[in-house]
Amino acid sequence: MSKLDLKNFIIPGLVLLGLIAAALFWLSGRPETYTNILMTMMVIGTAPVLWRMTKDLLNAHFGIDIIAVAAIAGAFLLNQFLAGTVILLMLSGGEALEAYALQRARRELTALLSRVPTVAHKRQGGEIIDVAVAQIKVEDTLIIKPGEVVPADGIVLDGASEVDESAITGESVPVEKRAGSLVYSGSVNDSGVLEIRATKPANESTYEKIINLVKQASESRAPMVRLADRYSVWFTAVTFIIALAAWQMAHDPIRLLSVLVVATPCPLILATPIAIMSGVSKSASRGIIVKSGGALEKLAEVNAFIFDKTGTLTLGAPEVTGVKSYDGDQNQILKYAASLDQLSNHILARSLLAHAKKSNLDLNYPNNFQEKFGDGVQGELDGRKYLFGKLAFLQQQGISVAPDVLAEHEQYQKQGKIAVYLAAGGQLQGAVLFADVVRPEIANLFSEMKMQKLDKIVMLTGDKKNVAELIGQQLGLTDIHAECLPEDKVKEVQEHKKEFGSVAMVGDGVNDAPALAAADVGVAIGGHGSTASSESGDIVVTVDDLSRVGQALKIARATLKIAKQSIFVGIGVSILLMIIAAFGHIIPVYGALLQEGLDVLVILNALRVNFVKI
Repeated sequence: MSKLDLKNFIIPGLVLLGLIAAALFWLSGRPETYTNILMTMMVIGTAPVLWRMTKDLLNAHFGIDIIAVAAIAGAFLLNQFLAGTVILLMLSGGEALEAYALQRARRELTALLSRVPTVAHKRQGGEIIDVAVAQIKVEDTLIIKPGEVVPADGIVLDGASEVDESAITGESVPVEKRAGSLVYSGSVNDSGVLEIRATKPANESTYEKIINLVKQASESRAPMVRLADRYSVWFTAVTFIIALAAWQMAHDPIRLLSVLVVATPCPLILATPIAIMSGVSKSASRGIIVKSGGALEKLAEVNAFIFDKTGTLTLGAPEVTGVKSYDGDQNQILKYAASLDQLSNHILARSLLAHAKKSNLDLNYPNNFQEKFGDGVQGELDGRKYLFGKLAFLQQQGISVAPDVLAEHEQYQKQGKIAVYLAAGGQLQGAVLFADVVRPEIANLFSEMKMQKLDKIVMLTGDKKNVAELIGQQLGLTDIHAECLPEDKVKEVQEHKKEFGSVAMVGDGVNDAPALAAADVGVAIGGHGSTASSESGDIVVTVDDLSRVGQALKIARATLKIAKQSIFVGIGVSILLMIIAAFGHIIPVYGALLQEGLDVLVILNALRVNFVKI
């Protein structure tokens, strides 16, 4: 438990110790010491509560605690110290539990800022010098080494490489960069050395824009209102009306105090934090980290879910989706292609080898292996020369390509598929097809969401429109927005908030971080995704399983339902007890003990969240 948590539990801890000490002195026949201890506990314990309540009232925030403070003050003035101390214990204990449940564990922007490069390699004549990224100017010539993050937007002057732009656009496939290509800050240079000309200073770059979007979206969030406080005004009004009625009937201050004591809204104060703590614990057991109780409460009220596509609804990396053979032997095509790609570090090679391993194929080691970066590979297998790569690469090597193959290749591109071809002896042998595939658990997730009666499910993606629509058809979605940059995703989130009132955004990349921050609830898929998106999300799924999003929704709604049950039962029982006390049938101490019994029931009910079936 952190220092902040210990601070929250200081007051209830002191009050509890005071009650125990007072009881011991009472049993030892020292009533004066017993009374002094209770008086001291009431003064010490009530002071911070009274100070906080005064600040809330000055800020026009009317909380439910005012009844409890009035009851404690009345108990002190009427020498009902035991009743007052018991009420104080319930009040301070409820607040401590609430603070613990609602404590935010966010470290906003930490990951984004830590990823930003601080040093750039600047070419100055024939020399390369290191300069601070903040000193980069337009027209500066920069050298980007393999594995480095691009420090500023620019245009490639020399070199060839594949660049991972998933942090910026969400595209899962690395983009080939050659002379004349645009590169964006925040993207990662995979292998080749690039020489670029900066087109923007670092503080105006694409990545810096994403950071600023996260800041703006985070700062624009409305603060959460405690669930119990929604009912505080009218419940407080009812309490004082009954208390005044009790005074009118008997003009007895003890009877009025009894009404205030049994009205002390500890069920309201305890119901939400205990239920939320249970919900947070239940979520954690499923690999779902909820950063604040407010996020769980807000998730339960969400009317629409917005999903990023790449890496969220899909696996995020190209998978082998098919093998085509022009002579009928698909396993042979797969074997030779994977055998060649054993020595390649390309992202598609890794996927191909994984697929070949699952297919239990025995691969051959290629002799005289060569790779033309970004185009393809070649080598000798079983004494024969094979080529495996892009169709244009094979054509450059003298491989003949029939018109029907070219037409078929165009269809693959329209479908968002990547076709890599195998050739030998001057002829095409076959092709391996890659695509970003839909997660297998999506069907169960959307089925669960339909059972939860969500108003809308939306998909956002940086992909081209035709690819997005194909994925949307597979998922049964109609609200699809393609070719979205980070700022476009934020706009879509804001538009859907206007339409549906409360929305959740689910994503896994740095480019999703602004949209996660802008949504009412940001859900980050952190199993393999960006740390930055995890930091921007209110809820983080730590395992690579999107069905946990549906589980989080179910837990959140069950938590809110149980919390409201406790609140309404608590209000109902409190009103009944107030009426009985108004007629003089309950004294303050007994009223405090009755409230304690009610608190136990509230706690037991709130703990039912732990037994929600997922």
